[in-house]
Amino acid sequence: MRMSSQDITNLYLWATMSLFRVLLAILFPPLAVIDRGCGSFVIVFLLTLCAWVPGVIGALIILNRPFDYEP
Repeated sequence: MRMSSQDITNLYLWATMSLFRVLLAILFPPLAVIDRGCGSFVIVFLLTLCAWVPGVIGALIILNRPFDYEP
């Protein structure tokens, strides 16, 4: 199966955005999860206020979860 140029472009953009999100999660965790909802933002913000490392871990866990995740 050959990939079209559009597929390759989409894959490149996805990889670039993922890398950007991970870097943002390391530098300022609440900003990385702002589009995941108010609850995620508040939780990561509070974890970041307690200490930077728990905020980074929380942001990376939330970013790893798919958007349509229903427990």
